[in-house]
Amino acid sequence: MNAKISYMKPAKNPWWQTAETPKQGLIRGGVWLLLAVGWVFVALGNPTSWRWAFAALWAVVGVGYLVSAMLLRRRQRATQDEAGPDPAVRAD
Repeated sequence: MNAKISYMKPAKNPWWQTAETPKQGLIRGGVWLLLAVGWVFVALGNPTSWRWAFAALWAVVGVGYLVSAMLLRRRQRATQDEAGPDPAVRAD
């Protein structure tokens, strides 16, 4: 059933998708987590509540990017598995 419905719009990206590719999400998540670790070291030297808040906030953003990258990768693998094996690759 490959009928095209004229009034349907293309699907939008999910609300959780912060990166366009898994690699981009991994890089962005790593950078945010490195910044969070930096703020932890700064907060250890001069502990104030706002420094700990920055560290926590940046860690949450970093984890969000990493989760987005993981979900994008899982989605890519699922579509590859549904497509079946590559006909160019023979199992001899």
